[in-house]
Amino acid sequence: MSKYHGLTRHAANPIIRPEDVPFECAAVFNSGATMFNGKYLLLLRIEDYKRHMHFHVATSDDGVKFDINPEPINYPLHPVEAKHGGALAGKMRFDPRITKLEDAYYICHATYVVGLDCLWGMARTTDFVNFEPIYTSLPANRNAMLFPEKINGLYARLDRPMLPGEGGGIWLSYSPDLRYWGDHMPVQLPTTGWNYTKLGPGATPIKTEQGWLEIYHATARNCSVLNYFLGAVLLDLEDPSKVIGHSDRFLLQPEMAYECVGQVPNVVFTCGAVENGDGSLNIYYAGADKYMCLATAKTQDLIALCLGKRNCPGG
Repeated sequence: MSKYHGLTRHAANPIIRPEDVPFECAAVFNSGATMFNGKYLLLLRIEDYKRHMHFHVATSDDGVKFDINPEPINYPLHPVEAKHGGALAGKMRFDPRITKLEDAYYICHATYVVGLDCLWGMARTTDFVNFEPIYTSLPANRNAMLFPEKINGLYARLDRPMLPGEGGGIWLSYSPDLRYWGDHMPVQLPTTGWNYTKLGPGATPIKTEQGWLEIYHATARNCSVLNYFLGAVLLDLEDPSKVIGHSDRFLLQPEMAYECVGQVPNVVFTCGAVENGDGSLNIYYAGADKYMCLATAKTQDLIALCLGKRNCPGG
C-alpha cells in the first residue's frame, strides 16, 4: 500500500480491469458508489469496442472484490434523448453519481446528445433494477450530484457548468421538487498550483459535524499533458456555497502505471465515496479512464487537511 497526503491506495488496485468484466469491454471507470442492502454497490461505466457506454451494477461484501451483473440497467430514454439522440440515444451516458435521498436512490450522470453537447440527466430507483428518468439539464454541464438531505427545506445539488476551453468550476443550486432549479451560486475555491482548471465535484457530499466534505477533481497543465488531481473541500452545512476549509495540497495525483497509461493519460477521477462505519472512507476512483481503483482515508484526516492541519497520516 502507498500513502499520498491522507489517501491510501489499495494493494489490489486496479480492483476492476476490463478483463475482469464478464463480457467483452474496452474500459471500466468513473463509477458511482453507495451502500445498498448491506453491500457495497458500484454503478459501473463500461465502454464497449464501439465506444458505446453502458451502466452495470456491481456488488461486493468487502468493497474490494465485486460481482458484476452482465446485464445493463433498465434505464428508459429521457424525452430529450428520445427526441434528439438519434442512433446514439442512451448510449452516451457516463460518470454516474449516486445519492441516497429520502426513500430512493438518485443517479446523476452526464449524457452527450449529438448536436446539443454535454448535459446531465437524473434518474430515480429503489431497487437498482428499474430506473425512472426525471430530469435533464441545459447544456453544457456535467459532474452533477445531489446532497443526501434537504438544506433549509430545499433539495440541493452541485454541478460543473462547462466554459469554453479548459474552464469550469463548481456551482450550487436549489430546488423545491428536483425539477425546477434556481438560486445558482458558484463555490469559490482558492487556486493553488494543482487546481487551475476543470474544478468539478466528485463524490456525493459527506455530512460531518464540521461541514460537508466534498472530494473533487481539478486539473493543471504541465509541459506535455493535462493532469487530473483529487482534492478536498469543507463546505458550510447551512450554506454550501461557503468554503470553510480547503486542502491546499492535492490528495492524489497520477503516479501508478494504471493511473498514467490508458485511454486518457495521467488521470485520477472519482464519482463516489462510501462511509465504512468506522470513521473511514472507501474512495472509488478511475485510473487513466480505463480502470476502477480504490483508495481509503479517515474522514477526520481529510477534514484536518481542509482546516490546514498537518498531523494526519501522509500530511
